[in-house]
Amino acid sequence: MVDAKDKGPCVLCGQPVEITGFSLITGDGLQQFCCAGCLSIYQLFNEDNEETTITPLLTTKKK
Repeated sequence: MVDAKDKGPCVLCGQPVEITGFSLITGDGLQQFCCAGCLSIYQLFNEDNEETTITPLLTTKKK
């Protein structure tokens, strides 16, 4: 189990990255974000991004 103190901060807002899959490869290396919103805002203001990785959350339907 990973503690909150072991999670890296979001590059944009500084919140702990609770969900993996929101990342961006830039000239500075791999940047991780807490959500798609932070990743999108970062991309709007920074044009040095090379490759975006977004992993959609799986949803389950209740019967």
